[in-house]
Amino acid sequence: MRTILATWIIVASSQLLATDSIPESPFNFLADHCLECHDSDSEKGEINLDAFEIDWSSKDNLFLWERVLKALDSGEMPPRKADQPQGKDRKKMIAWVDKQLTDNTTIGGTLARRLNRAEYHKTITSLFGLNSFELPAGFPVDREHHGFDNIGEGLVLSPPLLESYSETARLVADEIFPPPRSAHESVREEAKAEDLVISYSSGTIIEDAMRLGMKCDPITRSCTWPSKIEIETSGVYELEIDLSTFRPKVNSGPMTARIFARDISSPDGITHSSLRLLKEVEVTDESPKTFRFTAELYEGQTPVINWANAPLDSDRSDKEELVAFFEKKDEKQPGYLASWHKLLQSKDSRGFRGGLGWEKVKENLARGDLPKLTEKQRAEVLKAVAGNPVQYAETVVFDVFENGPALEVHRLSIEGPSHIIDGPKDKERKKTQSRFLGDDVEPRETIERYLTAAFRRPVDEKTAQTFLALHDEHIASGHSAEEAMHLVIRNVLISPRFLYRSLSDGELDSYDLATRLSYFLTGGPPNGKLLQKAEAGSLTDPEVLRNEAKRLIPTGANSDFVKAFTGQWLDTRSLAEIMPDPTFKFNSSDTNHARQEAEAFFAEILRENRPMTDFIDPDFTWTTGRMAKNVYGLKSGYNKKKDKTIHRVTLPRGGRIGGLLGQSAVMMATANGVDTQPVLRGVWVLENIMGMPPPPPPKSVPALTPDTQGATTPRELLSTHTNSESCAGCHRKIDPVGFALENFDPVGRWREKWPEINQKIDASATMHDGTEISGVVDLKAWLVANINQFSECLSEKLLTYATGRVPNYSERKEIARIVEKNHKNGKGFQDLMIALIESETFRTK
Repeated sequence: MRTILATWIIVASSQLLATDSIPESPFNFLADHCLECHDSDSEKGEINLDAFEIDWSSKDNLFLWERVLKALDSGEMPPRKADQPQGKDRKKMIAWVDKQLTDNTTIGGTLARRLNRAEYHKTITSLFGLNSFELPAGFPVDREHHGFDNIGEGLVLSPPLLESYSETARLVADEIFPPPRSAHESVREEAKAEDLVISYSSGTIIEDAMRLGMKCDPITRSCTWPSKIEIETSGVYELEIDLSTFRPKVNSGPMTARIFARDISSPDGITHSSLRLLKEVEVTDESPKTFRFTAELYEGQTPVINWANAPLDSDRSDKEELVAFFEKKDEKQPGYLASWHKLLQSKDSRGFRGGLGWEKVKENLARGDLPKLTEKQRAEVLKAVAGNPVQYAETVVFDVFENGPALEVHRLSIEGPSHIIDGPKDKERKKTQSRFLGDDVEPRETIERYLTAAFRRPVDEKTAQTFLALHDEHIASGHSAEEAMHLVIRNVLISPRFLYRSLSDGELDSYDLATRLSYFLTGGPPNGKLLQKAEAGSLTDPEVLRNEAKRLIPTGANSDFVKAFTGQWLDTRSLAEIMPDPTFKFNSSDTNHARQEAEAFFAEILRENRPMTDFIDPDFTWTTGRMAKNVYGLKSGYNKKKDKTIHRVTLPRGGRIGGLLGQSAVMMATANGVDTQPVLRGVWVLENIMGMPPPPPPKSVPALTPDTQGATTPRELLSTHTNSESCAGCHRKIDPVGFALENFDPVGRWREKWPEINQKIDASATMHDGTEISGVVDLKAWLVANINQFSECLSEKLLTYATGRVPNYSERKEIARIVEKNHKNGKGFQDLMIALIESETFRTK
């Protein structure tokens, strides 16, 4: 009896763990061809195949046997020097491993998947119409897992994140049902000259005054404002400003000062003409005079002071005034233009600006030995002034600060509010509250509608009653109806049903399918039209799903999907952290344009349903005139007038320029801004283009090369490392790809020689399948010839991003079938995207 019971326990445990004994034929194959290197004693490459049975429920075992299958199928194993199995035996072993993996990996399996930071933010702004809402400072950033920041496995809940959810819920609720205003005491705040802002050449402090000298429209070049005064409550305030003139022109009339109201959150580049005017005053005294007035100031605002009729202007539209200013100065001070001409002829002619530039001009004036300018030389100076009014105005304004005329600001004070008013933010909150409440008569209607929108599906009676009871109990305890709804909003926003999606296992229902589709293609929750399809139950119909997918597929490079997916797949998010060596003359704008190139390129292939081969060898690219010339070396074909604007450029196929492997963004992401590393680029291409990610190096492999003595080029250096038997297997795949890209420097410019050693780059290599290549052009040709490999790789990345899990063996088999069908039907990228959305993998949690 005990024997029978023990046997039953062993069998039951085996079934529970999905453990199977290895059949005789596979067992013998392993014994004859594998165990000499991969038994429990050897474990070469940290692979142990020495077992009588396999627990197929173990993820580690599934990963191990997928590696075995790839090695057998590619012919990598057994090693070439070892006895090789007969063809039929290899096929039989491959078939057995394939069947076990297929039988033991089911479609689906995404772990509980919360909204990532970007999805969470967009969901809140969409749900309440709070388009300008920002997450609180310190809101945690999601870490990338398997290359993406929206993978269920990596979206853990941490204590700081829970605190941020609670804080955000309160802030959102405050935007809709703000806390009752408490009585505000009148407060007086004062700013002296040293407390006023100096931006660029807008002003300067001399003695006890801030001097202003220009009237141009951007506030950063003409205005000042208190650095530490921000209105907390919208209301009526009393302002005092002490102003005076400095060396005014004779008979020029009063100086006109204008005081505007500016939102602190507005960009510094905002123009004063777009601001709300509070007061205009005329200043005539050279001694400080106090101007008092009352004005409405709104929450988050501060006053801005501008000299409205200053003689100096840096706006391009008024460049004639600036030229006239220089001419008048030369009339009154002979040699004035000559001193500027001397600066133009010096080594500092291109870099001068602001106070330092003015000091150079003063030095020239002080010498007093300046020759009289010819009419041609005089015209050269005035032409330079007209050609770059901002640079010259921001320099000559320091002459104004020193010699006048200038407007002086000595002090500013604000006292209030004398009474409270509704500002724009208050009015917007009331509109948001009105939208939230709608035309509902009873709180239950509002709560049920809110729950349906927040949870992205209708709620049952029990759920609705739970939140309604919360609302009613809060009122019963003495709180107002607004406070009760405030509490409901907060509790919904910290509910798992809001923070997570698709919590039920198996095939997605219409609502979960709408949610997955929407977050995949838009980065946000499903809209009304998509939810209507879900409510009707029609979204599970393949034709309806296909039509909705087509409707939602983004068409522009600025879409959330294009930016988020390319940023993580191509690692272009990392570009902002890379600082190219100054010798490359590659500035921050170029870095931003490199990222935009990749986004525009991807967007066109998707929008126009171009063939998958265009990712590798297209007849077009997107770039700026500057990068076309300086990075890609194009002589023609681009718009030279669009020096800093991304635009489409036609290219011949079959060249080194164009495609992912010719883009500056990719070359930057696979370098460090200073030099290149073939291994880094090779691994990146294997992972993101070829779908052949190498396994992590075994622990036994040293971090440093065993012997690099005598190596002079990167190729020789790497060769001494990869001669090691423990390294060679992976590097036979990595190195050829890395060396094929070595002609691209760290920012994507073409080079013929390795820097430092000044030796010609040898980009030739042998691919893992034996194909000889001479460089990037041949590598691109190889990828085009094997385009399904790239298509499967990109499809896996897309489904990883869409489903929140890395596709398993069975799902990758489905991907391979989809890609093969797509290949036969024209290889259109949009067609492939839609087929992936229709797949069982996409439609299953």
